[in-house]
Amino acid sequence: MIYKYDDYITKYSNNFIEVIIDTDYVKKIYSFVNKIILEKATENHHKSDPYNETKRFTTGFLGEAALEKLFRIEIIDWSIGYSGFYNKPDIPNYSVGIKTVEEGKFPIIFKNNYYPQIICIKSTQKDNVIFVCGLATPEILNSYQDTSLILSPNLRARGSKTGFYGFEHLIKITSLKDIEKYKK
Repeated sequence: MIYKYDDYITKYSNNFIEVIIDTDYVKKIYSFVNKIILEKATENHHKSDPYNETKRFTTGFLGEAALEKLFRIEIIDWSIGYSGFYNKPDIPNYSVGIKTVEEGKFPIIFKNNYYPQIICIKSTQKDNVIFVCGLATPEILNSYQDTSLILSPNLRARGSKTGFYGFEHLIKITSLKDIEKYKK
């Protein structure tokens, strides 16, 4: 099946919340990402797929920064360590992750999801603009996915991830109250 971005994502953009991140905070994130990439260069995972790491890490942290601003809490973990230790829900004290993708692309998720994800889109026009699209439950994540949405042949070959296209099923979120039922 062919998934057109406008039909599966842009069509629902009236429901997205635009968050503008302070430019100094964006610079801090870029600086942090450069440190992470230097540290992680020796990990097998990063050796096998080293392409666009700066963009991937920065996009992810910008999504977290947008939710920090929206929820008025700290989310970004500024520590650097083995990647396996960071494969957990992103929002402290909640069983909720954050998936951020660059505008024009579909979010990449695990094939099997056990907790919800808040889906965000990073503007390609401005580095400091993020659109919070909504929350996808594990059922939604596991139902609306297709590996053909993965652009990287290396990532597709690993077989653990897929692309998400179920934007019409996202639950709108404007505050922490909206994810209260996922509190740990």
